[in-house]
Amino acid sequence: MLSTEIINRFKEKRPVGLMARMSLARLFSPTAIDRVFHDHACQQYQRKIPFSALTELMAEVTLCLSPSMNAGYKKLREKLIAARSCVFNKLDRVEPQVAQALVRYSYEQTRQICNQMRMWSSSDVAGYRTKILDGNHLSGTEHRLQELRTERAAALPGKSLVVLDPRCRAIQDMFPIEDGHAQERSALDEVIKTIEAHDLWVADRNFCTHKFMYMLAKRNAAFVIRHHQNVVGTVSNKRRWIGDTERGRVYERTVRLTPYDGKTLKLRRIEIELFHPTRDNETIVVLLTNLPAKAADALKIAEIYLGRWKIETAFQTLTTTLRCEVSTLCYPRAALFAFATALVAYNAITVVETAIRAEHGNAEADQLSKYYMALEIASTTDGMSVVLEDTDFDTYRDMPVAEFCTALRDVAEHVDLNHYRKTTRGPKKPVKKVRRNKRKVHVSVFKVLSQRK
Repeated sequence: MLSTEIINRFKEKRPVGLMARMSLARLFSPTAIDRVFHDHACQQYQRKIPFSALTELMAEVTLCLSPSMNAGYKKLREKLIAARSCVFNKLDRVEPQVAQALVRYSYEQTRQICNQMRMWSSSDVAGYRTKILDGNHLSGTEHRLQELRTERAAALPGKSLVVLDPRCRAIQDMFPIEDGHAQERSALDEVIKTIEAHDLWVADRNFCTHKFMYMLAKRNAAFVIRHHQNVVGTVSNKRRWIGDTERGRVYERTVRLTPYDGKTLKLRRIEIELFHPTRDNETIVVLLTNLPAKAADALKIAEIYLGRWKIETAFQTLTTTLRCEVSTLCYPRAALFAFATALVAYNAITVVETAIRAEHGNAEADQLSKYYMALEIASTTDGMSVVLEDTDFDTYRDMPVAEFCTALRDVAEHVDLNHYRKTTRGPKKPVKKVRRNKRKVHVSVFKVLSQRK
């Protein structure tokens, strides 16, 4: 009875924090997480330290609930049931396929909740499932390894390819790469294995390869990929003006790629002459697609490619709002496991957003700031863990999806959107050139303000 009263108080005062705790309890269910480990681990084994406890430790850090791995270990010492060195050695050996399976499991949970609430966005092209592909490079870590202590260069722990499902705004897949110097394209063979018919893959020019595009076409999937200069073919001379967008004028022509594996591929070539050059001083953006003209015209294809920046926004959230890069994790597998856990946490926040969308509408939910939401989650979770036990949230871990969505929406009713609304700013003013004076190394702010007109 007392726990029910406390939960109701959080429902009234801190609804986002409570919904996040419910969502995390479901996505980080110990039984499900341990099942993921048993199904996908090849070399690592689970004897004393539960994999679910390792995941909870990493979630503590990536959600900014603990300032460091050591602080998180002290907080969860009873669950980890092992010495600190044993726990950290276990983290250093988490296999990449286990981290990938963890992200896939969280996406399936998120997708089911989104479908139950009927809050998916409409398809970019009727009959196709859009998937946005991009790479993420982890920043250099501290030089804690003995081999790196005399090295001044940045220690890169790895990178990964990430797939975003824009319909439910969730991270769908992750392809980890342990070698920090490896090309992103080195993981495309693993991406190809996941291609399904009627997929629509949107990617930047780094993924514009003959093999990738030919395999997409072979499996009856579509793509909108920016052209890379190394991909050559025969371009038709006739260029038709289709129309204008906010970014530039759109033209279309056809191109026939050079043969690959004994086959040729004829594509549509969309050329966008920009009104303003990019930061790399490029004035033309060229897109390649195999979408039929009846399904999407050139203006629609240009719009679809611009939607690729949704995944860049997700990466920014993972880096600035969450903590997807832990500088003390020097081993590649530990760093990639931390990144995968941050992706799961991102999907948990997406579940909270979905419930708010269902109750308050898409227009209001689009104004939500993930920063303010994560701030409440971090400030509320510690106090919630004092007055409530983990067992108080066990009911949310395995309850049917329909009942879980009803419980989430019940809490979402109490959300005051003004507390989490994005702060809008006016147009940027041109930056004045800074005057440099080697002899003037500091100024008095008081004197500067006194001379203000």
